[in-house]
Amino acid sequence: MVYRIATENDYKGLAMAMANAYSQEPWNENWSEDRAIRRVKAIMGNYEAIGLAAVDNGIIKGGLLGFVDPYAEEDFFYISEIFVIPESKNTGIGKNLIKALEDILRKKEISVVQLMSIEPNEIFYRKCGLSKDDVTVLFKRY
Repeated sequence: MVYRIATENDYKGLAMAMANAYSQEPWNENWSEDRAIRRVKAIMGNYEAIGLAAVDNGIIKGGLLGFVDPYAEEDFFYISEIFVIPESKNTGIGKNLIKALEDILRKKEISVVQLMSIEPNEIFYRKCGLSKDDVTVLFKRY
């Protein structure tokens, strides 16, 4: 498995891997190719965006997408998406994507990573060293 910075040429592969990952439990989402590609492009269009791809034999098995979020006295990195295709889960890909990101962020002198997660994934994130913040995410559908 190779972990590398994604390029624009990877967007479709990342989108398809993300759609595949989110088609399973606990999400059970139905992503069209167009919507998935749009999501990847939207994230990668953010300030100092970074995309990472986990690639095995030319096939993207997982990805991490996010961007630098400047704040008052330091920059944070916001992870918008992290995903692994269902048949490659529990193989260390997600943990290695986070480690690869941390290596990049150390060089940028960014020491805070943030993300939103659903409750079933909190166990994974805790194993990666993340903990709950004091921030609450609020939501309203119109």
